[in-house]
Amino acid sequence: MVETPPLPPLVSVLIPTLNRLDLVRRAVESVLQQTFQDYEIVIIDDGSTDPIASLEQEYPKLRVVRHPRNLGISPARNTGVQSARGKYIAFLDSDD
Repeated sequence: MVETPPLPPLVSVLIPTLNRLDLVRRAVESVLQQTFQDYEIVIIDDGSTDPIASLEQEYPKLRVVRHPRNLGISPARNTGVQSARGKYIAFLDSDD
């Protein structure tokens, strides 16, 4: 039997962040509380010294894409768009 790969999510929620582990965790929780569930969450770690990547182990719908150094919000968002698998993009600031 051949397995069919899973369909991509409808929406990619992109959260750029820099050294805001506690705030980004709250932003992720706010997404998870939505009734709509066909999404992925992509955190763009823009050179943080916080252990942002540890969130991947806590949340199954979440991926972390890391910049090795801080490049700023616009490059972080562009990286998120390039990494997104969803048909639609939703931006969420890490302090929302």
